Amino acid sequence: MSEELNGNCYICGADIIKSRAKSHLLKHLKNDDGKEECCLLKIEGAYSKEHWLYVDIPLEENLSELDSFLRKIWLECCGHMSAFFASKRVEIRMNRRLETFNTGDKLIHHYDFGTTTETVITVAGRTRRKPQKDPVRVLARNVLPDYTCADCGKPAAYICQECIYQTDNPFFCEKCIKGHEHEMRLPVTNSPRIGECGYGGEHDVYKFIPAEI
Repeated sequence: MSEELNGNCYICGADIIKSRAKSHLLKHLKNDDGKEECCLLKIEGAYSKEHWLYVDIPLEENLSELDSFLRKIWLECCGHMSAFFASKRVEIRMNRRLETFNTGDKLIHHYDFGTTTETVITVAGRTRRKPQKDPVRVLARNVLPDYTCADCGKPAAYICQECIYQTDNPFFCEKCIKGHEHEMRLPVTNSPRIGECGYGGEHDVYKFIPAEI
């Protein structure tokens, strides 16, 4: 996938790259005269940094609200446990408020302590906005990576859960997966939890819809 077009701004609809997403968003947010002060957060897969988000969340909210959001957009499959950690794996309580963190602070989020998905959260700054319906607002997100079928090279629709550990390319298209030797497969999703446990992306309601921008 091209680095030049690897994300979308959910404010204006522009194509943006991850390295310039923060500066792009701040140009929009500096003109917001809302009274709700927020944390601007950069969120990315710990081991799959092609999956990333920028969000804002009111300072008065706590980590449990962020946990619920991460489950909905990236993680929830079987009701697994989760937790936040600071450096050196010191656990942080879910009731800790966002206002207690400073710009530059990093948190680690673990979902599922069997097939764990790790997420890195960086406090990118503080901003203001008008009150929103949902506490966590998506500002930018990566586009779906170009996963291609291992057999024919067409866009992939499934990931083989056995091939993940056996080959460099565990992805297959609708046609080729039908004749594949392994039966354990999951749909391709725009999430660092792709291919893990029973995750199928069914709870992700944060689709990029240009017509609504």
